[in-house]
Amino acid sequence: MREFDNRKSLKTFWRRHGHQLAGLIVLAGVLTIGYIGYRESHPKAVSVDDINSEMPTYEETLGIDKLKLSYDIKVDGFDGEMFLYSVYFENPPTDEDISVVEECMDKLPQDDENTYHGDVMVFADEPDKVTVMLDLGNADDEQYITEIPKALDGMKGIKKVVINEDAEY
Repeated sequence: MREFDNRKSLKTFWRRHGHQLAGLIVLAGVLTIGYIGYRESHPKAVSVDDINSEMPTYEETLGIDKLKLSYDIKVDGFDGEMFLYSVYFENPPTDEDISVVEECMDKLPQDDENTYHGDVMVFADEPDKVTVMLDLGNADDEQYITEIPKALDGMKGIKKVVINEDAEY
């Protein structure tokens, strides 16, 4: 009886089935590339709840959430380049409260020859609040968005400020 030679057996096996093994390796590579391509072009479905949970709030977008203020402040939405700050007091605002708000707005950083911050107007068109209107049209920066709440921070009697109250967006 002859002894079994492993080298001869492997050589015979490769000669008989080598093309099949090479085909399987190529097929595995093609399937892997196809799977990767499919996953790239068909990402996981994202639910509306996932989208809403990842979107920043209006306060985060404007940087209002980082302000340490003595009153409550919230942002109801956006209305283009216009920001309306509804300032609510603990008691109905008096003429003195309106003039103090105007003085606070006068203390905001002033425009210089290179920087235009926007237009600020103060008016009391409703009996329960004072409105500060910020128009950022053609402004060079958005600094006043957070500077107005900071300027109002030292004022006594403010209960809350709502930015863009009843805004559509």
